[in-house]
Amino acid sequence: MVASPPSSGASKEASVERFESSAGRRVYRLPVEAFPGFEVNVFLISDGDRLTLVDCGSGTDESRRQVEAAVAEAAETFGEALSLDEVDSVLITHGHIDHFGGLGWVKEITGAPAAVHILDRRVLSNYEERVLVASKNVESFLHRAGVAHDHRGAMMEMYLYAKGRYRSTPVEIELKEGEDAPGRIGVVHVPGHCPGQVCLRVDDLLLTADHVLAGISPHQSPESITQWTGLGHYFESLAHVRQLEGIRLALGSHGPAMDDLAGRTREIEALHRRRLDQCLEACAEPCTTVEVSRAVFGRRRSYHVLLAVVETGAHLEYLYQRGEICAVNLEEIEREPEPVIRYRRC
Repeated sequence: MVASPPSSGASKEASVERFESSAGRRVYRLPVEAFPGFEVNVFLISDGDRLTLVDCGSGTDESRRQVEAAVAEAAETFGEALSLDEVDSVLITHGHIDHFGGLGWVKEITGAPAAVHILDRRVLSNYEERVLVASKNVESFLHRAGVAHDHRGAMMEMYLYAKGRYRSTPVEIELKEGEDAPGRIGVVHVPGHCPGQVCLRVDDLLLTADHVLAGISPHQSPESITQWTGLGHYFESLAHVRQLEGIRLALGSHGPAMDDLAGRTREIEALHRRRLDQCLEACAEPCTTVEVSRAVFGRRRSYHVLLAVVETGAHLEYLYQRGEICAVNLEEIEREPEPVIRYRRC
């Protein structure tokens, strides 16, 4: 899937797994279905004294059922006393709903404080405002990208799918680079895929969330939709985790574990560099974002159309910021309040 349009999951096939750190801490990988056909890994960390839950699924009825079932399966399979009731803290890796949608439910069960990076705090604690503002930004982006009016409505419906389930939930703790999270868990801030995306270090294990995944490329969005996303930030963050020393195993939020974190970051960066070259090639003649998206990803269906257009927008934004492509329909841009922009290689 690495060369396919952006994606992040698969149907539920994996079983609960346990990983032990160099200091003897246990990290349980709990695969659950966030949405039909879309799986996410929730993690439970045990050091014998406390339990830390990392992410909590999407909050759908099926997702919640599978979280409870996976915790019970881990306890039975590995013979350790594990229970959601005993969770001491909940760490949210980033502000995408497949990772935080179940937060309110988990807090009701556990009474545990929640933690997230400050750049994603408002997504959890002021959710309704965030959805409204972000949706307006997405709709504006789609217009500038050249998506036809009758298609924009369908894309916005896909974008807003399942976002009405969650309600604003207080966040008590801020995750900060260089400061341990509760449970002596290291925090590495890696913006790009999401503004407040963090990786969490448990001794020689690194929970990479959606920053680095095995076999697939984490989805990218332009900063014109959300600040602190964008390909430039993502490249910097890939370099950041590549420089971490002493990581034996990386555990992503989708897919299997990775035993060569540095090598995987290079593969992902090389993929995006190739996509940048494809975008430049497509811009030999004036093109809209939609037209470049078709050249790079081909024709896609359903939600993958939206993902491909947004990912293309992130790549074109990166090239535009660096003066490698230019907007050419200047008269239209000057005349129209929200013009469709056509790019050409400078």
